[in-house]
Amino acid sequence: MSTERPIHYALFVKNALLMGCAMLITVIICMLAVVFFSYHSVAPSWLKTVEDSFRAVPDGIDHRDHWSDRVTHWDSYPALFEGAALYNDGVLVAAYNRQPRYAFPERAADLPATLPPPRIQRRTWLDNEGRWQLYSVANASLLSEFYRALSWSLLALTALGIMVVALLSYRIQVALSKPILQLVDLARVVSHEQNFTLRAQKGKDDDIGEMVDAFNDMLQRVETRDVQLKSERDRAEKAQVQAQTLASETRAANQRLEFEVQVRAKVERKLTEFQAYLNAMINSMPSVLIAVDENARITQWNDEASRLSGRPLDLALGYSLDEAFPFMHKYMDRLSLALLERETQHIERVRYQNDGTDYRLDMMIYPLHLKGTIGAVIRIDDVSDKVRMEEMMVQSEKMMSVGGLAAGMAHEINNPLSAIVQSVQTIQRRLKTETPANQRVANELGIDLPLLQQYLKRRDVPKFLDHILTSGNRAAAIVTNMLQFSRQSNTTLQQANMVDLLERALAIAMSDLDLRQHLRKEKLVIERDWGDCADLQLAVANTEIEQVIFNLLKNAYQAILQRQTEEDIVGVIRIQCQRSSHYCIIQVSDNGKGMDASTRKRVFEPFFTTKDVGHGTGLGLSVAYFIVTSHHRGQLSVQSEPNINTTFTIKLPLTQEGA
Repeated sequence: MSTERPIHYALFVKNALLMGCAMLITVIICMLAVVFFSYHSVAPSWLKTVEDSFRAVPDGIDHRDHWSDRVTHWDSYPALFEGAALYNDGVLVAAYNRQPRYAFPERAADLPATLPPPRIQRRTWLDNEGRWQLYSVANASLLSEFYRALSWSLLALTALGIMVVALLSYRIQVALSKPILQLVDLARVVSHEQNFTLRAQKGKDDDIGEMVDAFNDMLQRVETRDVQLKSERDRAEKAQVQAQTLASETRAANQRLEFEVQVRAKVERKLTEFQAYLNAMINSMPSVLIAVDENARITQWNDEASRLSGRPLDLALGYSLDEAFPFMHKYMDRLSLALLERETQHIERVRYQNDGTDYRLDMMIYPLHLKGTIGAVIRIDDVSDKVRMEEMMVQSEKMMSVGGLAAGMAHEINNPLSAIVQSVQTIQRRLKTETPANQRVANELGIDLPLLQQYLKRRDVPKFLDHILTSGNRAAAIVTNMLQFSRQSNTTLQQANMVDLLERALAIAMSDLDLRQHLRKEKLVIERDWGDCADLQLAVANTEIEQVIFNLLKNAYQAILQRQTEEDIVGVIRIQCQRSSHYCIIQVSDNGKGMDASTRKRVFEPFFTTKDVGHGTGLGLSVAYFIVTSHHRGQLSVQSEPNINTTFTIKLPLTQEGA
């Protein structure tokens, strides 16, 4: 089978006609351009040729004769209409007129400046000396007639060529469009009747024949697709019926699911609200609440647990109890006991320290009584304030009992003590040599009083008397301090600036305790922090508060000395003054020896001291306690850790009415 394509004669003829028509139009346009160019350039060029012939004068020939002869030859130039040769003075030498209508003027000045079309005039000098000039006129109308006739001929030929091309194109178009129109009619029938079994009749094996084959092939494919579409449509109708049935069932199921989702959403919202309510209750409780499972992993952790342990909720849930709260490590055996035996475990007065704060805690471990669940709830209560309050109440009761005892003892001891002191003073006066009465009695008895004085000094009798007097005065001071436990203060309270009062007490301590020596040796640092108390005025007994501050500074200084004997440290005494809503808070702290728990509980008891005999009476802090609590309706407390620090806190009410 040959693969060569058939020759398409119709297309070849059509292309040839179009190319010939285009070439004919191009030739006509070129000829018209030549005519247009000649029309405007031939006449002036003839005038230039005439001028050149006049200039070429042979030797030995007079110019007048030469030019007269040249004028007779102007008939050979059809475009020349008239002309003349003139001398420089304007005198006419020779003249020519093809159709004489008027005579040339005799002088050049009388020649016309311009001529109406279609005539063209030209003036030029014939020699270099400017003696002769030529005047010529050309008539362009003669050429225009020729060119007009030529143009009409070309236009006629063009029109004839266009008519021939149009006729041939029409015949070719009819020959080409007939089979195409048949295809169009067949396509309309197929489209109208939807009958895809029809086929077009093929003529010649040319372009139209190939188009008929392609159209029949398209009809064949459309017929096949139509059969397939009908089959698919039947299946789609069945599927649509099934889909409608499934859609109805789905809508019903969706309605049921929507109702169930709404119910479940309400239940979940209620559960969420209830869970939030329970969490709010748990977090609002002042106690630590921790829930653990059977593996001691945390399942519940409230805000108080985060505050006490310093661990947030997200870093506690799911962690082991001893990992999230290391303090509970030593109580894991009690937790295991509660989980195994399902019995509540109670642990009281546990000591816990966090960020420098000392806590006293009570713990309860409750096993969960829930079927199928093993776990426990740990409740931790901060009873630090309760413990301190109990200690203060015990201390107050001790003070009250000791105060009553001290009052009775003071009255009983004071009388013989006064007699002893007075007797010692009298003996010292009776032994003085400068007293006249002593001299007189000694002379009467024959005793050498100066010699007696020497004997007594050698036997240290005056020292014994001074010791008796000193001990008696010390005992009298103790009795005086004891009487303050049983007496109400009669001291008048006066407004005083607290910063000035604290500065005076510190100055007294600096003088009496010789603190400056340690400051110079850089063994002691005294820090002041007056906070917002610079302008605070408070009703106090100045001397009593100064005595209290002095006693606290003295104890701090002695505690630092005790620690410095064991280790080389720089002592720090810090005095602070702060103002709260109801109290003026004064704190005196040091980094001295400190106190253990047993010493701290008895520190305010009368006659209790840890100092060596002769270095303290044990009444300094007791007197300070009664001055603050009884005389000023305030509070005095202490916090201390051995070899770390000790802090005494004084709370004085801002108003005595609101104390």
